Amino acid sequence: MPAVLLTQSIQNDMVAPIGRFDPIPNKLHVGHAEALRLMGENPAEGPVARTMRWAQRQPDAALRLIHIRDWHDPSDPSQRSHLELFGEHCLQHSEGAAFAFPHDPGDKNVAVVDSLTLNDFVGTQLEALLEPHRGQSLRVGLMGVWTEAKISFLAYELRTRYPEFDLAVCSALTASSSRAHHFQALDQLRRLLGVRIIDSVGEFIDFLGSQTGDDAPLVGLSPQLPIIEIADKDGEPATLVLAEVDSTLIRYLFRSCRLVRLRVLDGGFSGNIVCGTHSVDLEGQEQVPHVIKIGDQGEMGRERACFERVQDVLGNNAPSISDFADIGERGAIKYRYASMGGSFSTTLQKSYQAGAPAAEIGRVLDLVFGEQLARFYKAAILESVDLLDHYMFSPRWADKVRARVERILELPAGSPLAAGETLEIRPGVTVANVWRFYAHTLGHLPRRPRDQAYMAWVHGDLNGQNIILDAHGNVWLIDFSHTHRAHVLMDLVKLENDLLFLWTPVADEDELRRGFALIDALLEVRDLAAPLDRAPEAVAASPAMARAWTTLAKLRSFYPPLIHSDRDPFQLWVALLRYAGHTLSFDEAGPLQKLWALYAACRLSARISESLIASTRLRVDFVEPAWAGAGRVGLTLLPGRRDYGRDLGDDLATLRADGIGRVLCMVPRDELERYGVGDLLDAYREAGLTALHLPVVDQKASSVADMDQALAFIDAGVQAGEAVLVHCVGGLGRSGMAVACYLGKQGLDAAEAIARVRGARGPRAVETAVQEDFVRGYLRTQ
Repeated sequence: MPAVLLTQSIQNDMVAPIGRFDPIPNKLHVGHAEALRLMGENPAEGPVARTMRWAQRQPDAALRLIHIRDWHDPSDPSQRSHLELFGEHCLQHSEGAAFAFPHDPGDKNVAVVDSLTLNDFVGTQLEALLEPHRGQSLRVGLMGVWTEAKISFLAYELRTRYPEFDLAVCSALTASSSRAHHFQALDQLRRLLGVRIIDSVGEFIDFLGSQTGDDAPLVGLSPQLPIIEIADKDGEPATLVLAEVDSTLIRYLFRSCRLVRLRVLDGGFSGNIVCGTHSVDLEGQEQVPHVIKIGDQGEMGRERACFERVQDVLGNNAPSISDFADIGERGAIKYRYASMGGSFSTTLQKSYQAGAPAAEIGRVLDLVFGEQLARFYKAAILESVDLLDHYMFSPRWADKVRARVERILELPAGSPLAAGETLEIRPGVTVANVWRFYAHTLGHLPRRPRDQAYMAWVHGDLNGQNIILDAHGNVWLIDFSHTHRAHVLMDLVKLENDLLFLWTPVADEDELRRGFALIDALLEVRDLAAPLDRAPEAVAASPAMARAWTTLAKLRSFYPPLIHSDRDPFQLWVALLRYAGHTLSFDEAGPLQKLWALYAACRLSARISESLIASTRLRVDFVEPAWAGAGRVGLTLLPGRRDYGRDLGDDLATLRADGIGRVLCMVPRDELERYGVGDLLDAYREAGLTALHLPVVDQKASSVADMDQALAFIDAGVQAGEAVLVHCVGGLGRSGMAVACYLGKQGLDAAEAIARVRGARGPRAVETAVQEDFVRGYLRTQ
């Protein structure tokens, strides 16, 4: 059964190259940037031309080729409204209506469909061309413009008329005037119509089924030039040996050059080749620096698509894609660094390990997180997400984790010591077994099914080797193959993990135990927006550990504007465990570094387990009394909040079991509705609880009159010997403010009252400066 390739409006008026500052020739031209991406710098050698040359070589029995073109007659009254709306374009027999690719079908039977409207089935022979294939599971590929309009409309018609067709769109061979609209349309095609989105030209050709056994031809490739040289790496002999297919890809990407010299850039263990280049063109002129990346064609296609999504956001500190190609099973991308100052000098990891001063490391981190990636993070949105799923935790990894534990602790395979409740990492150092977290906790403990976390576009695989410094100290990012929307802290946490377990040397057992102390101190941080305290004494005594702590403090200084009021460390623990666990298999980490990472993973898994267990039962934290008598005052989060998967009936039963007799609710009604407990006040009364509703806007303070009423309500319960519950949504800010004011009225000063609330509920209680100021001001008037 043949496949079908449908091209959509790949015509000069739509995609012909234009200069960056040239006016758009008509309303439907995709513009300079998208035309360049789609057609290439030389359209005769670009991805569309290469794909067309391949398609025209395929036998008709294997591939039917159908070109859909806009073909307008300005004298036709029926087309007048379309031309008035979009302006004159693709007028029949004009140069603008001509195909923008080499159209030389030879003996191949190529159909051309003249489309007059946005619907390519109206008034055309397209339905008749496809009718013989009705009912068949035909593979149909789409390429052309506009992704959000003509391509999407065509895909919709095909899906509804021929639901059995297997539809695919190649992201590299489609375009719109807006890159954002292009990718949004691709996402919609995948999600709503079930269309395959293929990022690699080679994989798209494979989908269509190459019957000639070849790939899209590398047009312009010279068999001799350029000469490829591999430079020494850091003064040592280069070890890179290029396969023939990789050499071919390099010669194609630098086909206008006489010489290209490669310098290997370290980065990961994926098997990909990443090199900086120094190239000389055919006239002997040096070209601007480039980075080439060669790997699996599917992976390279995904990286190109990921980078294209975010290229405009990153600005001048990111490269541009100069060219790309694939052949066989390999693909390559050529990144241009036009404004780079000199050649590649070093990476952040090498600079840190060479002893760069804290000020220089801080400068680089400011540029990366305060400027470049901050453009992603500023658009973060608070979303419902299961963080354990998000970071790909699953019981299926348990066997691999156990095998890593056995190797690191030098235990025989299958040793029962690796499957116990605890592990003795070192004599006298016993921790919870991270393997049991994977094997048992993940499978048996209920999670908080709808955690909330801020999500944004992230680099996705940030490490010290893909942050590059040029000869002038400018900072550049490479390797965007994992760029996607994710937890906003992902990049920072990934770099923190590498800083500890890859960059920081662990010379001996004493240093290892100082590393354990560093992890212990980090686990005591309960407020992610608070600056890190001074390094603990054991950490400060080691220059390497103290330096790591200083750098960690810098990394965490970027947290507050990213997480806003979401300061709970649970999100950090989950992310750190993901990367610490991954480090256990890294070749780059030394034996003591892996022991350090194992210790961290075990401690983190225990904290996460404790948090998950605590989340299943409503926890009321009672403050230490500042009054005589049996009455008690406690704080908790919003009972029954649906975004945490809580059950209001269960939470009310817990309150009764804790002896709660009266409840002060400080949550406005619109927030109660938002969290799925609009009937909470009625539920309190039906459960026999005395309830007072004094709403306060989140993060804000109450009025003095409302606070007077709230404290009178609390005091009445305390004097009667009751247990009084005060809550807002998180049980921290508004409720903490009220309880601190009550403690102050019992004789504590403001600082003591706030400290006592935080001692019971955690350091984030009395959450904002506005609330702290209210407590101080209110108590001054009492």
